Amino acid sequence: MATVVALAALTVATVAVSLVFLGRISLVPEGPREASTVFYVVAYHYGYAFYDADLNERETIDVKVGEPVTLYIVPSQALPRAVSLEYAERTMTLAIGGLAPSDPGIRKKVLEDFALGNVEHIVGIASHPVYVTTSVTPLLAGAPFREQGPRTLREAVEQKDPSIKSVTFTPKRVGAFDVLCVDSGMDGGGTCGWGHKWMVAKGAFVVRP
Repeated sequence: MATVVALAALTVATVAVSLVFLGRISLVPEGPREASTVFYVVAYHYGYAFYDADLNERETIDVKVGEPVTLYIVPSQALPRAVSLEYAERTMTLAIGGLAPSDPGIRKKVLEDFALGNVEHIVGIASHPVYVTTSVTPLLAGAPFREQGPRTLREAVEQKDPSIKSVTFTPKRVGAFDVLCVDSGMDGGGTCGWGHKWMVAKGAFVVRP
């Protein structure tokens, strides 16, 4: 009996040594995983607002090369009508679609897209593995605005609203990269309608050494 027990113990020890040698297991206690830098991105018609982990608005997303980043994507239409429209008004400061800044035609196009259900975005970052499709349509239930839901961005974040999607990745190249709404079809059309191809934040994702 003692011989059988000894052989069994020897077998277990041999297997364990082999797994350690192959790197399958480690005898060193695993330390805490490296935390990622967190940013929030509000996608609206037709642009982005960037916030740090404390929900302070920033002009760009500034990160360090080789360090993990987590982006939480919030569609503006997950927020109340007034807040959603306030974000959309930012587009009025731009020349877009052949229309000059402050041209009321821009606002008209935004509202048309809302009415047509062109409310989703596919958020990407040039040269990085980011491709996040928003999912606010089920919460709108056919309406252009959400009647019930979080009252503010902070409330949406604190309540972990189901409209919020996330992606975690590690930037490996130093530089300034565009944040953009990615094409969603063979024809180059997007999911957010008229202003899709102008929905680009030039050099807004900044990776520093």
